[in-house]
Amino acid sequence: MTSRLRLGAVAVGGSLAALLALPLFPSDASAQAGSRFRVMVTNLMPHENTNDNFGKDLAKEIRKLINELPTHQPVAENEIKDGAKKFDMDMEDLNCIRSLQLATQINAELVMCGEYTENKDAKTFSLSGVQFAAPGGASFAIEDKTWGEKQHAQAAQEIFTAFETYVDQLRVAQFCGDYFNSKDFENAEAQCGRAIEMNPGDAQVRYIFARTLMEMERNEEAYEHAQHVIELDPLHEDGLLTVAYIATNMGNTEAGRGYYNTYLQLNPGNAQVRMNIAYQMAEAGDAEGGMLLIEEGLSMDVENTDMLLMHAGFASSAAADKKREAGNVAELPADVAVLYEKALSSYDRAYAVLGAEMEAGHLRNMVAAHNELGQLERAVTMAERALETHDQEAQLWSIYADVLKRSNRLDDAITALNEASTRNAEYPNLMARAASWRLEAGQVDEAVAAAKAAVQRGEQTPDAMARMFFGSSYNQGIDKKDFDYAIRLLEKAKTEFEISEGQAGELDFWHAYALFQSGIERQGPQTLQTAQATLPMFQRANSLFQLGRVATYVESQPSINLQQFRDASAQYMEIQQAIIDRGS
Repeated sequence: MTSRLRLGAVAVGGSLAALLALPLFPSDASAQAGSRFRVMVTNLMPHENTNDNFGKDLAKEIRKLINELPTHQPVAENEIKDGAKKFDMDMEDLNCIRSLQLATQINAELVMCGEYTENKDAKTFSLSGVQFAAPGGASFAIEDKTWGEKQHAQAAQEIFTAFETYVDQLRVAQFCGDYFNSKDFENAEAQCGRAIEMNPGDAQVRYIFARTLMEMERNEEAYEHAQHVIELDPLHEDGLLTVAYIATNMGNTEAGRGYYNTYLQLNPGNAQVRMNIAYQMAEAGDAEGGMLLIEEGLSMDVENTDMLLMHAGFASSAAADKKREAGNVAELPADVAVLYEKALSSYDRAYAVLGAEMEAGHLRNMVAAHNELGQLERAVTMAERALETHDQEAQLWSIYADVLKRSNRLDDAITALNEASTRNAEYPNLMARAASWRLEAGQVDEAVAAAKAAVQRGEQTPDAMARMFFGSSYNQGIDKKDFDYAIRLLEKAKTEFEISEGQAGELDFWHAYALFQSGIERQGPQTLQTAQATLPMFQRANSLFQLGRVATYVESQPSINLQQFRDASAQYMEIQQAIIDRGS
């Protein structure tokens, strides 16, 4: 049985759950409520030089037995003959393939078919390939067996018993599917397991079992059963998609790509199918594989803008993935740059066709790719070109601000952030970025104004903005022994923002530390002038070190010995006071 991919569902949601197909019971079973399912029992086909009476007699006996069931009834032999005649066939022509085809024409939900050979010397008949099957659905194989020439009734009884097992298996299989569809995966697992025990060769039930295990995040078990689905039915399309998805999700991208390519061979020229598969590859973690798949499609359909945009998007995602893997490196790795170039090539081709109709997200990606490649002038030009047609897009203004800032055009970058703010008052962190950029440029007062605006817009808390100033004070001040700069920023952080008690404790300690270290540097000559200049610094540092909130902060910093700083600052106070008292 080969289930079919539901293209629309995948294209919209990209979810494997949309692929489930469950033709385990007859397709019009609901219409059959209160009646009996029709079973077309064909005469087993005799091989050459084989007496055909055994097969005919066996089929008659099985029809009689099935007719005793309350849920199923046999299709009359004459109806089968008439149906075959309509298609220029005789009853003797009905092998399993033709029987399944005929069943759909005469509204039979199940078929029994098979063949046999005769051993004239031993007076025996050997049955082979006997099976019950639902057209387009699951099948149930009967064990090959040899019977004596008078044992057609006994053979019929044994096959009928197997048929009853098959009916039970179908029922359990239906429960398996129903529980899966209702997302009751524990019961689905139990029922699917039972159905597989009853019919190990049912590829569709095993597929649902694999999907159930996947939903339960038991990927290794799911992968094993999904592989078994493909072994049972190499053309099971949903099975191919599932095993490919699981393999890719588990990190086995090579195997995943192999299964996806096998699936694609079933629909080689269908662009939508190709894009659906590429989407699933990317969703499972293989954006580069999706990109390569689309590249193949573009070689056959060079002007397909949907594929061009998808190729560009996957190339960008793959580049970002590889950049992340490379870590913090000085230069963009060559393989990452190649991917961004591929993205831009496809975006440019699509943009040449779509122009102003190009979605803003794709335009942002184009600007971002130029930015990643260090092509700042091209990034700025691209952003300005995009804004000519998408002026109301706050995100475009935001990325435009980024490339302007990177191009050392700070004032223009701040203007672009303000433009983004006017387009979307709730766009995150616009003023916070402005504050950070101003601070980085040493424009402290302007940074304070922007940080206050960020708090007012609800972008950041006062504590967060104060910590930004503290971070700069530490990295550019304390760490580089520019204590005046550190003191200035810490005072701004403490006085310009309504900070919490805990945040105040941290800032007070480092403010005291900066004052203390600055005082030590300046008191060195130990003259009256240096003592008069540094005594207030040590006094203020000591008073800050005495604060309870500072002590609370230091409790979480085991490397800091607060008492040592208190004692040292007090000692320096005594020294400076002694110099002042001496008057020289």
